[in-house]
Amino acid sequence: MEKEEFNEVVLREKEKSFFISRIPKQVKEEIIDFANKEFCQDYGMAIKHIWDSYKLWLHFMSNWDFKLDSIYNLLLDLNSGKKPEGIKMLNGKKIKKEVKDGST
Repeated sequence: MEKEEFNEVVLREKEKSFFISRIPKQVKEEIIDFANKEFCQDYGMAIKHIWDSYKLWLHFMSNWDFKLDSIYNLLLDLNSGKKPEGIKMLNGKKIKKEVKDGST
């Protein structure tokens, strides 16, 4: 095998390989298993999926206190007998649903 062919093989192998350091062995094995099952051994797409999920989780958790406060206040209003004025979304828009008194 010539040196040029060898370098091409090494380059192709590097593109398919997954090298990562300072990660626990079990976590690395789990990521590799996840990539093999869900992304046909495409480790880059597996890590992208993990990263996107992490960013979504961060966004969700950053608004968690606000969401819990809103739910808590809504439950307090319902328990006190007050008529809820509607649910306010994170963008400030209110969701209102009219409830008619009487039987349906």
